[in-house]
Amino acid sequence: MIRLTGGEFRGRSIHTPTGQTTRPSQAKLRQALFNSLQFEIPESRVLDLFAGSGALGFEALSRGASHCTFIDFNRGACQVLAKNRDELAVADRCQIIEESADRCETRVAKFAPYDLVLADPPYEAGWELKLLTDWNWAKTLKPGGHFVLEWGIKKSQVPELPDSAGGLTKVREKNYGDSVLTTYRFGEKT
Repeated sequence: MIRLTGGEFRGRSIHTPTGQTTRPSQAKLRQALFNSLQFEIPESRVLDLFAGSGALGFEALSRGASHCTFIDFNRGACQVLAKNRDELAVADRCQIIEESADRCETRVAKFAPYDLVLADPPYEAGWELKLLTDWNWAKTLKPGGHFVLEWGIKKSQVPELPDSAGGLTKVREKNYGDSVLTTYRFGEKT
């Protein structure tokens, strides 16, 4: 179990999937992420890719997001997501989709556009550039919306991320030990 770090559910524990299939984001990293976007979160629509326990999405809901769509292909992770959703009593504010990130764009589009997309993919799987270059950001993010990607300096297949890709422009990057949080903005706010 891990604890949520801020907002309405601050200090509440959520369940994590068993085994080595997921890697929950560190508390200090989650705090830093949400502190950097604190004014963007209230009433936002959030997409949590590679959700695992849902720590990032539930943090967003705790801090005032109006809706979160959770994506994970692992059945056990989706069961944990549903358990956390029910224990936090946020079923009316979220959607869980059991599907791989490379196949979910059509289903995700039904709930788009989002203000914020969070992704914490497996570091070794090479998702960083796939998400930046292959994902249809115009159908997913509102103009001025943010995409935040957690990746690993030592374990990822890329040594650095581009300053721009797919209509996204890098606006922030910060190292937290072996993990890096890179924030992109899509287009301009209207």
